[in-house]
Amino acid sequence: MKNVPLFVGIGMISILVVLMLFGPYLPFVDNELVEVKHRWSENKRLELPPYPPSKHNWLGSDKNGVDLLSKIVMGAKETLLIVLSISLLRYAVGVPLGLLARHKKGVSHLIVNSLNQVFSFIPTILAAILLLSFPPIQNSQHRLFFAVGILAFIEVGRVAQVMAERANQIGKEEYIEAGNALGLSPRRMARSYYLPALAPEVIVNFCIDLGKAMLLIGQLGVLQIFLQHVWVEVNFFTPKYLNTSLNWSALLAEHRKEVLSSRFGFVFYPAAFIAFSILAFNLLGEGLRRRLKQGNHIAG
Repeated sequence: MKNVPLFVGIGMISILVVLMLFGPYLPFVDNELVEVKHRWSENKRLELPPYPPSKHNWLGSDKNGVDLLSKIVMGAKETLLIVLSISLLRYAVGVPLGLLARHKKGVSHLIVNSLNQVFSFIPTILAAILLLSFPPIQNSQHRLFFAVGILAFIEVGRVAQVMAERANQIGKEEYIEAGNALGLSPRRMARSYYLPALAPEVIVNFCIDLGKAMLLIGQLGVLQIFLQHVWVEVNFFTPKYLNTSLNWSALLAEHRKEVLSSRFGFVFYPAAFIAFSILAFNLLGEGLRRRLKQGNHIAG
């Protein structure tokens, strides 16, 4: 039986990788994001932005005349790097913490339980809003780095708990008991026994967590919370936070108020690319899960 989710997921991820690496060099992409304040139509009529979809702007333009497709393509690399950074940091902390907590006792177990108890009662999106709203983080020049750390930290307890439960099950295997009987050090046991056994589950869960991280930043965009911004005065004595990023979450946040207007494309297209990415990561994770499960059955 063919593993359809795996092949579809790989195909969709390939599209994202192409956008990320080669998008700015595609011939139909304006990598300088030039503002076209006016132009003449084929009927020699003056047109003002936003421009409708046409051969000049496949998805139309924003209010400043910047091509929407180009903005989305130019924001792909930043968006995917943010999501990848969140997930990598989450697992870089969660996996070792879970291994240390596998015996269900000690300081590591207490930390994992505490993180789970705190963030199991608070919805992830609400916890993200609360932490990102702290004034030192709100006004920091390095807000993006803080945002990545916060969004990773919120889910560290869940990752560590999953790893701890799985490591505890692995610890009951005969080859683990043999390693303990030989007096192998905890570090060698982790490197030579636990991590190889945990690797398939880590890979599958990591792919699925990429989708969760993408969903989380998309939710922040809908709520008009920027991952990166500056505090500026836009009119006389009218200060506000101004977006300085092209990631898809920021594009959602910029145009959230226009979701009910005729300019639905401002919100629809970045939301569609976010949904496409979430589906791609989840299909890849499910496909890998089936593949690894099938491999285990064959080995058994």
